Amino acid sequence: MLGFLLACGHAVNEGDSGDTADSAAEDSGWDYESGGWLYGDETLQFSLELDEAALAALAVSPKEDVHGTFTWEGEAYDVGVHLKGSPAGAFRDMTEKAAIKVDFHQWDAEQTFHGVKRLTLNNMIQDNTMSHEHAAYWLFRKMGVPAARHGYAELTVNGELFGLYGLPESMDEQFLERQWPGDDDGYLLEGGYGGDFYSTSEPKWTAQEGDPAEAQATLDVLIDEFESTPADEIHTFLETRFDYTNLLTMWAVELAIADSDGYLTYGNNFLVYYAPGADRWSMLPWGPDQAFASDQPINFTAEGDLALACRADEACEADLEAFLAAVLINWESGEFVAFVDAETARIEDDCRTDPRSEWGDYGCRDALAALREWVRARPAIVGAELEP
Repeated sequence: MLGFLLACGHAVNEGDSGDTADSAAEDSGWDYESGGWLYGDETLQFSLELDEAALAALAVSPKEDVHGTFTWEGEAYDVGVHLKGSPAGAFRDMTEKAAIKVDFHQWDAEQTFHGVKRLTLNNMIQDNTMSHEHAAYWLFRKMGVPAARHGYAELTVNGELFGLYGLPESMDEQFLERQWPGDDDGYLLEGGYGGDFYSTSEPKWTAQEGDPAEAQATLDVLIDEFESTPADEIHTFLETRFDYTNLLTMWAVELAIADSDGYLTYGNNFLVYYAPGADRWSMLPWGPDQAFASDQPINFTAEGDLALACRADEACEADLEAFLAAVLINWESGEFVAFVDAETARIEDDCRTDPRSEWGDYGCRDALAALREWVRARPAIVGAELEP
């Protein structure tokens, strides 16, 4: 069973650069073609200029795009800029450490940033390590889950340093093209905050790619099928309507990293994609900044309708535990711990000196030390719970 699990993961392109006509890419070795250069081991330096009218507009309507000038390495772009985050979560205005979305083709449909159409700049205000998403996405991808790549950038706005930002890959048509080549014209929807697999949740789903009405209608069919499936047929339903390996691997990683705001624990921070050619749905993680923070037991599933149904089924629960064991095999190889050590060391100075951080120097220092200890201790805790 474990051999099968390790061999059949979703194929992921981690950024094989290939040929490109961009001489700068050739000189640097960066993968401009797929945007992989954004997510490497260098902290990029970005600057943004916003005039008074743009700042005033963002203060009134923060989710509406305004004109801005984005600059990197002397290259200037006229871009759309708006703020991101929920008021109960990571949203901050421009007087604080705002989380920002930059759209390079908002005003010019042909313009890209070396092939990239959008950038998401996360303020990481809810994570005192500024490392949780970076580490979690790495492990999801390592296990074959279609998850965002992630990098770092320091951002200056109107000449003022705003600090260190997380740079998650935007979940858009370019992401789908990379993850589902040839089957990327389906529907991508975001759930969470009440958007789950029950019939009255429709207003709480948001279509990210594809016609919104068609996307919701296709999802509604799936929800109807799920709600009408008898409990003793749930295992078959999940195997036939979903990429089953993807689904259970994502849940297994969530359990391993103790994501307290993910699909299994809170029915939150996830997307689903319907691949029409395969006629299968997949689940994708998003925003795992609340991971690595507790010794949450692996038998804990408070939310997530699909996961609750799976865990109530003996065969599905057994499969989930097998996938979790596969995650532990990978974790215990030492590669993940080495990645966390290297990446936390890389960003520690920037984290501790971030001028708009709400955690301060020692808050970051102590949290990073605790994270390094946590990733070393967690496999033994999970392994003990898996023992019969």
